[in-house]
Amino acid sequence: MSKKTYFVVNDTRYDNHHGGWRVMANLHLAMEKRGWQCSGSLPVSAQAQHLKQHRNAIAEANLIVVNGEGSLHHNSRNTNRLFEIMGLLCKKRPIVLLNALWQDNDPEQWRPLLSQFSAVFTRDRRSQAQLVAMGIEAGYAPDLTFYNYPDYSNSQRSRYMITDSVLKEWDEKALSICQADPECEFRTLLTRKPSFSRGSRDWGRQLKSALYPWLFERVNTNVPARYKVLAKATNNGDEFLQSLASYRGVCAARYHALCFALQQQVPMLLVSSNSHKSEALIEEVGLPLALFKFDNSRPGNLKIQLQQVVEQYSDYTECVKSFNIEAKAQIEAMFDHVVGVCS
Repeated sequence: MSKKTYFVVNDTRYDNHHGGWRVMANLHLAMEKRGWQCSGSLPVSAQAQHLKQHRNAIAEANLIVVNGEGSLHHNSRNTNRLFEIMGLLCKKRPIVLLNALWQDNDPEQWRPLLSQFSAVFTRDRRSQAQLVAMGIEAGYAPDLTFYNYPDYSNSQRSRYMITDSVLKEWDEKALSICQADPECEFRTLLTRKPSFSRGSRDWGRQLKSALYPWLFERVNTNVPARYKVLAKATNNGDEFLQSLASYRGVCAARYHALCFALQQQVPMLLVSSNSHKSEALIEEVGLPLALFKFDNSRPGNLKIQLQQVVEQYSDYTECVKSFNIEAKAQIEAMFDHVVGVCS
């Protein structure tokens, strides 16, 4: 039997944070389970011109798999990059989009392209509804981090974790909260050191990761908040999850921190980001946003609102457990469908 191979577009391991690492590990795990091998991948934030560096891997592939993740919203720069890349690749091989956020992109621009896809799957039903309204047949399966993960949900718990965000202004606010309250700890989802590099395009990021923590710790230089805690970060994904599971509650300003908290059954309070991703996930689980979303207009500061979630979380544990079980089954069904397009 001939070898079945796939090429990945939007490989988020190159962002060097634990969410992207877990997503890609699970994507490969699910495809390998079905007898497929990866011929190569195009890193996140790549441009169409970079495809030529992967021409052999693309030529070898039977299928193009686009990892939508959080990239496709509001006609952003990354959205437009992926539009151009997918437009070129859909002429070469069967192509599928999975694990996608979708929000407020131009329907007239995207409808002709997505109509050529062999399969489209979103990771939340808000996104699915927008695509269906455009006339695109879109399926739903939760974020790929829910496919496979270690279970540390029985850990002893204390203190509160507040995560960094893609929004830098949040990072400064979160760090100041933690500096004023010894019960709260600011953590980043970035890995301690970059393990995946796009060459010269990542030299600046690599320099910051090496230099900024040293400048902050040794010279007390003011650097962006996430770099002030980078020295406490880890490159071990399981170690990061075990640490997260040891907190009494998590204030999740990153989408994948919210995913991880649900998987480890840690009470969580979401903070809005640059799209509907976190709110949509909470809706999928069946949790009330009125309780699980940080709101400046509500009485009580962030810690008080997080404590309220902790106090009431036992009312929702079965709901979370059910979602986690169903999520894996839905992801399995999605991958069965994806590989079936080449049958």
